[in-house]
Amino acid sequence: MRIFLTLFCFLLATSAFAQQGADAKRRLLFANATPTPSPTTADSAEPTELLQDFFEALKADKLDAAYEGLAKNTLIGSKAENLEQLKKRTREALDNFGPVKGFEVVETLEIGNALFRQTCLSLNEDLPLRWRFYFYRSENKWKIVDLRVDDGIVELFEEFARNRRK
Repeated sequence: MRIFLTLFCFLLATSAFAQQGADAKRRLLFANATPTPSPTTADSAEPTELLQDFFEALKADKLDAAYEGLAKNTLIGSKAENLEQLKKRTREALDNFGPVKGFEVVETLEIGNALFRQTCLSLNEDLPLRWRFYFYRSENKWKIVDLRVDDGIVELFEEFARNRRK
């Protein structure tokens, strides 16, 4: 049976993680949080660099390192229980869809100079996952403000088809 993952989001300091079941289907939901300054080594790191590091760590099966880099100096990273819950849910997703073998960027969207969204596919062993990362630039530093991951591949095709018709 197909397993659905819905939105991995972070909303302020909440850790309202929920798991919903319907028949044999399982949905994983991550709450939203609004983090502060940007992840990895440099405060001025570009979102694409942060995401490259994130997926390379996932590919190497270094889940802790992946999230430590992405959540460094953020509200998410400062709340150990939130970060641990996020890692746990991601591990469940990887167990269901297979290990990450690679990734590719399928869409980049910038709104003005301050908002940036990148949609990526993790190329997992069994099925791909769609990841959406949202960044905000404040005081010349990028901050991750939202992260969503799901198995909405069909929706991705429909979204791309709609955009071509416009």
